[in-house]
Amino acid sequence: MAHTYYIRILEEITPIELRGTSTKRTLVVSRPTITVREALETMATHNITSLPIYSHDSDKIVTIVNLIDVLNYVIKEAVSDEKLPTRLDSEKSKNLDYQIEVVMTLDSEKESYRIFETDANECLKTTLEAFSKGIHRSLVIDYTNKVEPYILTQSDIIRYVSEHPECLPSVDFDSSLKSLGLTEKERDVVLGHDKEMALKVYIRMAENKLTGIPIVDSENKLVGNLSLSDLRGLSYKSIDCLVNPVLDFLAKIPNRKNGLIPISLTEDSSLKETLKLITDKHIHRVWIVDEEHKVQNVVTLTDLIVVFLKHLA
Repeated sequence: MAHTYYIRILEEITPIELRGTSTKRTLVVSRPTITVREALETMATHNITSLPIYSHDSDKIVTIVNLIDVLNYVIKEAVSDEKLPTRLDSEKSKNLDYQIEVVMTLDSEKESYRIFETDANECLKTTLEAFSKGIHRSLVIDYTNKVEPYILTQSDIIRYVSEHPECLPSVDFDSSLKSLGLTEKERDVVLGHDKEMALKVYIRMAENKLTGIPIVDSENKLVGNLSLSDLRGLSYKSIDCLVNPVLDFLAKIPNRKNGLIPISLTEDSSLKETLKLITDKHIHRVWIVDEEHKVQNVVTLTDLIVVFLKHLA
């Protein structure tokens, strides 16, 4: 007699099921009285790019400060409107000893200040919808108190789908990015140039509310990738290297090779190949290039989750 089994559709899976036996690092949380300097040191120590902040009155997490927020503050302190510095004399800035909540402008449009919460034992549908709208992470809370709070990210969703394609039975994973509509939307991809100061490219990244920028050479061919995650582990004492040309900056980052070996695909690459590449390389976007290796488009984790939801509708 043939055995039947029930396929768990992605939106029906709970965070606990998605997590499975994989381990999430202990959540690092700080008090709102932490200073900018201490926040940067904490992120460097724990090799993280975002820092959840407790309420003044309880142990409830009320906001998440992103490393880009700290970088923006550093930029404001170090850079005049007219001239970029030749050195970030950052240790002399007394403003680094201000409390983190004082120096950050609470912009409701910034994801850093929006907390999205997911019940550890409820299905992922609502979380997937939030991720499809550009939310990158969610605070998972187990109200049965069996699991400590942790952060669920878009990357976790991509990894699960890559490993369990059966959770999206209507998707043909051999389909090209083009056929799935992932490269149809024309985008004005913001570029960085190989001779530019890394700080200048990060300023452009912040101005355009991005987390990654492709680096191109004089012929506009892809030669590198600068992302927010490249700042992970950067201490305030070593932040002066941001005034180096962007490729020199990337070369000085310990254990970071993705920036100098940019990862790209073409519009004819398959969804299966894309998901595997993103998962294996621990990246958050793939640059789409033409036959001359010039950047034509980008596929982000948000774009992929939008496609997943279309096939769940």
